Amino acid sequence: MKRCLLVFLTMLLFWVGLGNFIFSQYRLRSSFNGIRQQLILIASNAAFCISAQELLAVPLEETGESSPAYQSISEKLVAIKQVNPILKYVYIMTTTDQLGVLQYVVDADPAPQVITARCPRALPGDRYDARAFPEMLNAYSAPSADKKITSDEWGTFISGYAPIRDASGKAVAILGVDTEATRICALQRNVRRSGLQALGALAIFLISLLGVFVFKPKSSV
Repeated sequence: MKRCLLVFLTMLLFWVGLGNFIFSQYRLRSSFNGIRQQLILIASNAAFCISAQELLAVPLEETGESSPAYQSISEKLVAIKQVNPILKYVYIMTTTDQLGVLQYVVDADPAPQVITARCPRALPGDRYDARAFPEMLNAYSAPSADKKITSDEWGTFISGYAPIRDASGKAVAILGVDTEATRICALQRNVRRSGLQALGALAIFLISLLGVFVFKPKSSV
């Protein structure tokens, strides 16, 4: 009787753990997709505020940050950050002669604010290898957002992107927005913990079940 009760309780623990794991997975997917859609919307709306003509007037060299065009666009990016507190970085990039490598045009957080031993300067003309970030490159075609958490020398983020188009509709640059992935990382840890708990409960259940059949007392004659 006691062994049957142990099996029942262990099985109940397993189903509770499995249910918690499934719910955590759902929360993770729902939260991640919600953040992606929010970033796509922010990036798309922000891109409409940027004049392609003014953007093309920014010299793609370090001294470009002193140009009137850079200063004007930078102020707009700072305003976008202030309106959207979830954003860590807002920036604009354009293509280079190297496939998959972009270069900064305007960054709302240029040097010296973000200069550390690990971070390069984000000034006009500074290059960024985007080959590991397919959604960033896809943003020239349509608004997009990372499908997974990404990390680089700037930190760990989920990012959204949108094209900046000229009067003819041609994409001349992309606008990117980054939000720190702290909350999603915490949810991921919770999902892993729930999964391990479910597996642990299953292992206990199987061991208990094995004990019932293998070590069942022999009936007396």
